Amino acid sequence: MSLEWDSRSKADEVVVEHFHSTVVEFIAFTSSLLDARNEKDRLYGQLLKELDKNSAEFLELWESKTDWSFTFLFNFLLTCPYFHDVELFLEKISTLSDPDFLYHFFGESLPEKQITELIKDPEMLKSAEDTVWWETDEKKSTIQDILNELPDFRKGFISLLLDTSQSRTFKDELANLSNVAQDSIDKVKSIDMEPLALAQYIMGKTFRRTSLYQVYYFIPSYFFAANRIRIFDSKTCIIIYGVDAPLVDYRKKSAELEVQLKALSDRNRILILRMLSRNKEYGAKIAEYLGITTATVSHHLELLKKAGFVKEEKVGTIKYFSYNQEHAEATLKQLQEFISPKV
Repeated sequence: MSLEWDSRSKADEVVVEHFHSTVVEFIAFTSSLLDARNEKDRLYGQLLKELDKNSAEFLELWESKTDWSFTFLFNFLLTCPYFHDVELFLEKISTLSDPDFLYHFFGESLPEKQITELIKDPEMLKSAEDTVWWETDEKKSTIQDILNELPDFRKGFISLLLDTSQSRTFKDELANLSNVAQDSIDKVKSIDMEPLALAQYIMGKTFRRTSLYQVYYFIPSYFFAANRIRIFDSKTCIIIYGVDAPLVDYRKKSAELEVQLKALSDRNRILILRMLSRNKEYGAKIAEYLGITTATVSHHLELLKKAGFVKEEKVGTIKYFSYNQEHAEATLKQLQEFISPKV
């Protein structure tokens, strides 16, 4: 006798959640404004007026010394999973150890061991192998300044973010997003896929690195516009997608194209279209041209008509058929755009 059982307990079941996140919107809002650094932008101008002196000075120093994007804040979501309270999220970041803080700050691109060594001795940076974070002498100088003044840097960094989160500019913008976000959530939830397949579908690619994720979070963002991002570790996969990023169920579209192409998947039907592209004809004449029975021609014409490639016109008691060129051209264009969409 053989036995088979599922060894996973209920605690191991996969959790899938779809929700709108204030923290995600805060990160996206901060990134969209502070990364652009455009004082002509209305919201950016309003935000600058609301920052206190210390936050404004920190932002000025940040802008003068770095070209880093604030999107790296998404990296902290895994270790600080407070999706609905910005203050708690920032408080948790502020309690991280220096190595943990810098590990996520650098987008997990540097080994924790190397980070710990650099914190102990920032001078080691001078002989360290170049990375995207310090590929020039200027960038090395900036990183070294951060390492030398890490407590003050962290304090100024968190203060700027907290100041931004409490600004009227952010709160007013956030108040208008619930309906837009819910529409996106409903659209994504309506796509019937397993969570990993759905995650890859939203991202538009097959993941090279995957795991047996226990938790999936699917989060729409108004401020993330048409972008998509995945943050993950061995247990959790977070998919953040902009509400402007069109999510089309390509399986439905491919099924529609399948019907169209099946109508063309017969040499006699292709010959019929070639004949009808020149003149209107009736069934008996088409049968004579192809050397097949009128009953078979009627079957082919019915399929072509249902697919839209043929139009029917009755003159007296005789049915004449003609080639629907507009539909054929539209179908071929849809096929091309589906297979090779314009970016």
